Amino acid sequence: MKKLILLVVVSLFYSCNQTDKEILEETIEKLNILETLEYNTRVIFLPKTDDRNNIFIANCYYDFTSKDSLLGAKYHFVSKDGDEQVFDGEKMFYSSAKEERVLYENVPKDYQVKSSIYGLRSILEIRNVLPELLQDVTIMIKKEDTIVNDLICYKFDFEIPDRYVSQTGLDRVPDDMKNYIFNYQLIISKENKLPVYVKTKNSESDQIITASLSDFKVPAKRDDIVWSYKRFPEGYLTMSEGEYYKRKRMNMESNIGKKAPDFTLPTLAGDTVSLSRLENKLTLLEFWFPNCGGCVEAVPHINEMQQKYKEKGLDIYGIEFTRPNDKGLKKYVEKQNIEIPTLYLGKDTASSYGTSAAPTFVLLNEQKEILYIHMGLEKKALIKMIEENIKG
Repeated sequence: MKKLILLVVVSLFYSCNQTDKEILEETIEKLNILETLEYNTRVIFLPKTDDRNNIFIANCYYDFTSKDSLLGAKYHFVSKDGDEQVFDGEKMFYSSAKEERVLYENVPKDYQVKSSIYGLRSILEIRNVLPELLQDVTIMIKKEDTIVNDLICYKFDFEIPDRYVSQTGLDRVPDDMKNYIFNYQLIISKENKLPVYVKTKNSESDQIITASLSDFKVPAKRDDIVWSYKRFPEGYLTMSEGEYYKRKRMNMESNIGKKAPDFTLPTLAGDTVSLSRLENKLTLLEFWFPNCGGCVEAVPHINEMQQKYKEKGLDIYGIEFTRPNDKGLKKYVEKQNIEIPTLYLGKDTASSYGTSAAPTFVLLNEQKEILYIHMGLEKKALIKMIEENIKG
């Protein structure tokens, strides 16, 4: 304990002789000279509003010598369950040990390469955003000393107006988001100048994301075989991601013309809805879950459809299919301005309709036969189907 106190005193004396800018520039320099790096991450999403996992743990490897134009780095992430996410600068793939499946993309899109949870609040993200945070005079910076896991550290708090942090730097929020503030907290070890903790939140949401970074290896190495998806056992299902989801769509669409599976689900209003008891000409079901990007984008369009076609005989219901209860759902629905009735406990119902992706839309006629089923909102096609079947 006395040794730790002495180290704190010495560190405080040393830090007093460095400006905030000098400290951050030292970390930027340390990050910029890295070629390869391995570390463990523990990403947590808070508040935890249901019983789903909100903690994601993995070993992360980055190779910053990549010349690719999508990310500027190769990565290999291995979760605590043994699942892998790999990008070699050209192609990428995901493996699931539990499902014995490998999905690959030989020509991945930008969003696919950047979709990993382990890329959030990562060393790559810090390396890209820290120079911008330091150079932007509109960003307020506060610093204090702290101790994390017996490490003497600097804690920096950045208050960022009108922008948010992404893997590639600072991105601007839409113009209609007035007075938006993004709070970015970065804790840096005084010993090796590497980040050990990141925490983010913003003024529009109660969502907090934290990442604890530890067990650094610099430099680090991966065997060449790591970058090939052909290394997995023969029993694994191996196919392109596009083909995999095409097959899932085809399996769903094969149900068109068939009787829809019946269900009885609770509503946020406190009652229940049974499909077999609905009597309108058409019923539209939207399978969704909170914080699904496509689901959020669909909200105003689905609200518009309800307003336009309800009196003509269309019922629309949203079915949340990931949560074991309604905890936090009512607040989320109100915040997103979702006007259609929300049903929950829909996991088994979604499975009976053959869907595990969101948003998925299913249109039923008066006899509860499936007229249309599609992953993602194709507004024109859906409206055309509604108008063709709501007449008469």
